[in-house]
Amino acid sequence: MITHTPHDLSISQRRLIDLIRCKPKLTRADLGAATGLTAGAISRLVRDLLEMGVIKELERISGMRGQPAVPLEVSGGGGISIGVSFPYGRLDVVAMNYAGVQIAHFKTPLEGRNQAELKQILQPQISELLGRKDLVGQRLVGVGLSIPGHLRLDGPKEFVIPPTLDWLDVPELCVWLGNAFKAPVFVENIANAAAIAEAYAAPERMPKDLAAINFGHGVGIGLMVSGRIHQGTGGMAGEVGALFPSADPRPSAHDLLMVMRSAGRDVPTVTDLNGFPVEGDTLIDAWVVRAAQQLTPLVRMLNMITAPQQIVLTGMLPTNVVAMLAGNLTERMAHPEVGFAMNPARIMPSKFDTLANVIGAAWLPIESEGWQEEGRINWAS
Repeated sequence: MITHTPHDLSISQRRLIDLIRCKPKLTRADLGAATGLTAGAISRLVRDLLEMGVIKELERISGMRGQPAVPLEVSGGGGISIGVSFPYGRLDVVAMNYAGVQIAHFKTPLEGRNQAELKQILQPQISELLGRKDLVGQRLVGVGLSIPGHLRLDGPKEFVIPPTLDWLDVPELCVWLGNAFKAPVFVENIANAAAIAEAYAAPERMPKDLAAINFGHGVGIGLMVSGRIHQGTGGMAGEVGALFPSADPRPSAHDLLMVMRSAGRDVPTVTDLNGFPVEGDTLIDAWVVRAAQQLTPLVRMLNMITAPQQIVLTGMLPTNVVAMLAGNLTERMAHPEVGFAMNPARIMPSKFDTLANVIGAAWLPIESEGWQEEGRINWAS
């Protein structure tokens, strides 16, 4: 059975873990050069992290002058983290190891409108995870929950949810999850969580600046600025869905679902959109063109104000539709209707299909460990 065993990481230890995670195969000498710490201090910190099992040594690098260098890597055996998310029409639960490798995934339609049904679906999935033989003895870092809405930062601890989730009691759910797993629970906006997931998965590992546009019931955005999530005063980058006040609806996954249904397509839920072919489908082609037109001002604004390295399209849109949308937006950015040259961010589909929200949720406990003063609130307490 997996059990919560917290590591009392120091700030210095946490910084070393982040450096090793963002740039694998760093040596002790590399860590010393990056942090300015002495060789003795680095040696002690690395020794303690090896004993905790959160990092591991790789094969020595030979052929260099002096003692062979020993590269370091974050260890998957360092712990297990659980992610829970229900972005739009579906409940996702993921178990992920400390190195970010997905171990288990439950995907369930969620069309209910009450908390009792949500917990009824979650209960057997929780029991299965806690009873898995391959997870016996593993350390449970914590549980992450990503939901539509935002944390109110300018008043009492409160998570503000949209009207579509008015049945959801976030504090009660967090306490219930915390009791079920006997672990801390951390909450984040789904677009912020998606941005975290995409940043950790980036080829260059943790780009300094990244934007994730999330398509669910509405359109949201998560911003990584200087390597940290930008929360603003409302707990998230902003509700960019409000930028689409035209006669056309917001270009969301819900919108695409309604368009398909209005045309007589039998699409019971948003997850069933993946069952439709896209190649040569004039209905979807027209939707992509309209969505790209609506999103173009937002993408230009992101390029001009935050200048991210990447703009990632995430959420519940089908994978092939996201690829078409990314391609259309890329073409539009190649010929911007502005009076100066731009170096636009790379626009790309999510690497996680429709799972970025829940993968990001699973990162929350790992990302918070060791940053007690700056980390997210433990909502299960």
